[in-house]
Amino acid sequence: MKSLKIAWIVLLLSGLLSMFVLMTPVPKRVTETQFSAAEAAKHIEVISREPHSVFDPEAHEEVRLYLKETLEGMLGLANVTEMNYTKEELGMGTDYDIKNLLAVIQGKSDTGILLVGHYDSRGHVGRDGELGRSYGAADDGYALGTMLEIARLYANQDLENSIYLLFTDAEETGLYGAYMAAQEPFMDKIGFVINIEARGVSGPAYMFETSVNNDKVIDFYQHTDLKVSYSLATAVYTVMPNSTDFTEFLNVGKQGINFAVLEGLYYYHTPMDKYDHIEVSSIQHYGEQIVPLVETFTKDAIYSDVNYFVGEQNQVFFTILPDVFIAYRESTMHIFQWLTFVLFLAITVYLILKNNVAILSILKYIGLMFVSLGVFAVIGLYLAKLVAFIGRVPFSIIYVRMEGTELPTLLLCLGLIVGVYVLYKRFVKKEEDQRAVMIAGIFLNLLLAILTGYTLSGASFLFFVPALFGVISLIVITFIKHKFILHIALSQNILWNMLLVIPIVYSLFLAITVGGLLAFFIIIFINLTVSLPYFRKQLSL
Repeated sequence: MKSLKIAWIVLLLSGLLSMFVLMTPVPKRVTETQFSAAEAAKHIEVISREPHSVFDPEAHEEVRLYLKETLEGMLGLANVTEMNYTKEELGMGTDYDIKNLLAVIQGKSDTGILLVGHYDSRGHVGRDGELGRSYGAADDGYALGTMLEIARLYANQDLENSIYLLFTDAEETGLYGAYMAAQEPFMDKIGFVINIEARGVSGPAYMFETSVNNDKVIDFYQHTDLKVSYSLATAVYTVMPNSTDFTEFLNVGKQGINFAVLEGLYYYHTPMDKYDHIEVSSIQHYGEQIVPLVETFTKDAIYSDVNYFVGEQNQVFFTILPDVFIAYRESTMHIFQWLTFVLFLAITVYLILKNNVAILSILKYIGLMFVSLGVFAVIGLYLAKLVAFIGRVPFSIIYVRMEGTELPTLLLCLGLIVGVYVLYKRFVKKEEDQRAVMIAGIFLNLLLAILTGYTLSGASFLFFVPALFGVISLIVITFIKHKFILHIALSQNILWNMLLVIPIVYSLFLAITVGGLLAFFIIIFINLTVSLPYFRKQLSL
C-alpha cells in the first residue's frame, strides 16, 4: 500500500509541477529601470483601435505616424529614419508602397542588436479558418509595445553597443518590409537579431526559433530570465512552411532568435485579435526575456564584433523546471548518447547471460512497440479528423482552427495512456517479460535519440532523457534491493519524464491544435515505453 501511495503521489506532484514551467510573470509597475507591460499596453491600445493592414491605408498610416512620433519624442528626430520603397522599387507586383521605420539608440560602437516587429495587421484571409480584418493587438502589437517600452528604458543610457529598432511593413502580405530592410547598408552593423511575433494572445513567450549553428546564440540566451524554449521547436520549424520577418534576416546570414506567444490561436488573424483580449502577463514575459539580452549586449564591448555570434554547431536545449534551462552542444550530445548506448548494451548482455531475460522476448517486444507506434499514429490521425469533422472545420495536421478542443484532446491523450497501461497490465505479467519490455523501451528511445541526433538534433532530447533515466532505473533494480533506494530511482524516472513530456505536448497543442493528435500520440507512446514499466515496478515494491 505504501508503494502504491508513493508512486501515485510522485506521479500527481510531477504532473502538477510540470505546468509551472509555462507560468508567466506578474506585470511590473512603471519605473525608469524596469520593463513594464502596463506601459507597453498603453501603446497597444492606440495601435489596435482599428484594423491597420496594407489594405486599410488610413489606419495603417495612422499607426505608422504614431510609432514615428512616439520614437521621435523618446529618441529625437535625428535618430528615427523613414525607409520607404515604392511598389516599383519592390518589384514584386504589389499595388502599395512599403514604409519601414528604423530607430537607433547610439552606443560607442555602431555594432548593434536589432529588435524587429511588424506594424501591419492581418487584412486578408489566408489559411483555412482565418477571417482577416485583425486589429493587430497581439500580432504584432505585442512586438510594437515591447519595442517602444525598450526604447523608453534605453533612450538616455550610456551604451557600449547600439540598439536598432526596426518596425517593418507588409509582413502579413509577404515579408516585404523585412526583405527590403535586409538589403540595407545598416544591416552590416547588426550583430544579433531579435524578432518578436505572436501566434496567439496569451501564455508564455516562447523562444521558438534560432539561427543555424546556434551554439553562441544559446549561450547568449542563457543571460535572460524565465526562459521557455525547446530545441524541438527550432528543429520542427526548420521543416515547416511557416515564415516570419526573421526568415529574411536569416537569409542574409544574420544570427538571432525569434519569440512568440502561442496560446489563443483561435484569435490569431481574426477580428478577435483586439485590445480587449491582450494578456499583460504575456507581454511582461517578453520583457523579462528580451531586456536582459539587450542589457548584456549593449553593456559589454565583446559584442562589438559583428561576427561574434557566428557559431560552429547547434545546441540541444529545453526548459525542465521554471527557469531551469538545460543546454548542451551537438558534440556533447553524441558523446552522451553513445556512452548511454554502451551502458545499455552492457546491462542488457549481463541480464541475458544471467538468464534474467531472453533475447527473443526483447526482439518480440521491440517489434510490438514499432507496430503499436504505427497503429496509435493512425488512430491519432483519424481521431483528429473526426474532431474536425464534428466541428465542421477544415482538417490540417498542423492547423485546425476550432474552439474548445482542449478538453477532447486531453481526454483522448489520457485515453491513450490508460489504454496502454491496461494492455500492459493484462498481457505482460511475468517478471521476465516485464524486464524485456523495459529493455525494448530503452532501445526504442535510444535508437530514436541517435537517429534524430544526426538528422534533427534539436528533437533528440525528447528520446534521450527517457532513455537515460530508463538505463539508470534498469541498473538500480538489477543490482540494488533496498526499497528506499529503489523508490528514489523509480520516482526520478517518473518525475523527469513528466516534467519533460507534459509541457512539450501542451506547447505543441497550442502551436498546432487538435490536428496534431498523431504527433501527440507518437510522443506519448514512445515515452510510455520507458516510463510505464518502471511506474508499475514501483507500484509492486
